[in-house]
Amino acid sequence: MRLLDRVGLASLLAVTLIAAPTNADAQSGGADTFFRSSDIAWASAFAIGSIGLSHFDPMIAKYFQDPKRQNNRAMRSLASAATRVQETTLTIGGLLTYGIARLAGARDVEVIALHATESIVASSITSQLIRGPLGRARPKDAVPIFEDQYEFHWFEGFGHFQYRAFPSIHSASAFAVATAVVTETNYRSPRSMWYVAPLAFTLAASPGYSRMYLGQHWASDIFMGAFVGSFYGQRVVNYARAHPDNKVDHFFLRPYQPGLNVVPFRGGAVISYAASF
Repeated sequence: MRLLDRVGLASLLAVTLIAAPTNADAQSGGADTFFRSSDIAWASAFAIGSIGLSHFDPMIAKYFQDPKRQNNRAMRSLASAATRVQETTLTIGGLLTYGIARLAGARDVEVIALHATESIVASSITSQLIRGPLGRARPKDAVPIFEDQYEFHWFEGFGHFQYRAFPSIHSASAFAVATAVVTETNYRSPRSMWYVAPLAFTLAASPGYSRMYLGQHWASDIFMGAFVGSFYGQRVVNYARAHPDNKVDHFFLRPYQPGLNVVPFRGGAVISYAASF
């Protein structure tokens, strides 16, 4: 059964992460699409890496569950704070930053916040599409607890929280933001990369640490979540730079005039009011 589960894990990852890029490339040649044929190789490589790492999942899980570490106040405080950094809080924070920056006329911040938020949403949806069918048990819910990393409940992840381990949305969301910020920094201020990149990715790793410490995710869940988030963080920014007229940027980043604004949208209109301060 475990061998079948491993094969199923690899197959489902390949279908979920690769099928959409392949179809998009086929429709428009791949040059101007969001997804590309090369994504097949990247997704496959990280899927294999995740499966390889899964062999060490129980050992890593037990390391974090050691009583000395669980009773360490500093480690628990960090985990308790970092676990709150997830897709909901990051999305709300991104939208608030985008809105404030737009009102304040801080164009660079507005653009970065929008692209970071796009990356969070895309990585979260992709992760959910994998988690639902896969139904991987969380470490603290596996039987035996913290030992059976290959316990899967196929298609039960949609309705049961304990079967939504792979991949980690906490990790995906955090790395989506970090990668989007780092990629934007590389375009706008390359000299700042030496401190922005290490800081961003160190912070991005903290939610993953918290989820392993709390027994919510295996190390391979964190690893694959980081890949999904990094993929979208870089791709959203790069695609927007290459296609500044894309529909999302055109709608959310268009200049506005103070006062009442009426913008045509999908056969109707969006009415908003903007004021200068």
